[in-house]
Amino acid sequence: MHYQVTEEETRAAKNPHHIFNINIIITHLFLSMIVLEIGDTIALLLVPLISSLVIYYLYWRKQKALKQDSWFVAAHWTMAWRRGRILLISYGVALAMVLIYLLIDAIFPGGFSMNDFSTEGNQTQLGEIITIRFAAVVIFVAVLITFMQTGISVYDAGKGILDPKIERLVPRGPDANAELGEGSDEVQHANSKKMDS
Repeated sequence: MHYQVTEEETRAAKNPHHIFNINIIITHLFLSMIVLEIGDTIALLLVPLISSLVIYYLYWRKQKALKQDSWFVAAHWTMAWRRGRILLISYGVALAMVLIYLLIDAIFPGGFSMNDFSTEGNQTQLGEIITIRFAAVVIFVAVLITFMQTGISVYDAGKGILDPKIERLVPRGPDANAELGEGSDEVQHANSKKMDS
């Protein structure tokens, strides 16, 4: 749905999406690459920690936007926060996978390891390697999906477009941005008015 917005509102509505994408680029791309180069697995915990702090900022700013900003801008802050929640859930799933592995490894020590056939008799922790890889895949899928959605939202914010379903989360008040109708450059919804061509 296209809404009547000012130039200032379109710029302000892009901000949460830019913050979200910069968070993903810096933490999940650059920071994780640097940590993997260093080789310290524990330092990888910095990635979800820093990202979670940025997501908390999105939540805090969303609460502020609901009180101070226009409906259109507040709705975009809400969308960015909801995408941040998807990332937080993926962090939780990954953490749960690692904790389950650690529990199983504590109950059955050495059950997930394999002799690496060296003269020292060392063992490779296969369970740890597999668990960390699967946990990384869960986070990677969440990052990929939310990054793509957020890129689309930047375009939509610039054009004054917003999915009308957001009204369930951010109710429209009497001073909310006026609906202009659906244009040809967006997803069509049933029972919605169309813009004049």
